[in-house]
Amino acid sequence: EVLPTQLDPEDKKTLRVRCIQKTGIADFDPAYLFDEGSTIEWTPCGKKLSCSYPGIKFASGPDSFYGHDVNVVEMDGLFDNIQELVYVESCLSNTSTRYYGELTQSMLSLSNAPGSDNGTGLMQTIAAFKIRELYEKKAAANKLAIQVASGVTS
Repeated sequence: EVLPTQLDPEDKKTLRVRCIQKTGIADFDPAYLFDEGSTIEWTPCGKKLSCSYPGIKFASGPDSFYGHDVNVVEMDGLFDNIQELVYVESCLSNTSTRYYGELTQSMLSLSNAPGSDNGTGLMQTIAAFKIRELYEKKAAANKLAIQVASGVTS
């Protein structure tokens, strides 16, 4: 969900982006910030994550979306230095990355793309990792089912 910023009502360019993840789905664990199930609002320290006016703010927690239970990760604002995203990555869990720093590396590889400095790029990258993980789980389950059906197990 892409919305206008809440950091400055006069700012018409900065975006607030919410990654809305339905809960209770088989083989899917929603991403979250700091503590699963908790409602978090976080304005990072300016020494660890530099950002220009109007600043940057993250949020995470359970919510309801069109009558469904969801978990939301939200970013409002812009990154000045995408390399510092690794600090935010260390505070996120269940992002479905294969290794620490993969989220930041992926964002850096697309640093000239639209949205790379705001929540649209971050949430698209998290969504891509979640889709990859879900695909790999489904593919592995399908492969196992085929092996069991054919009597071949290894």
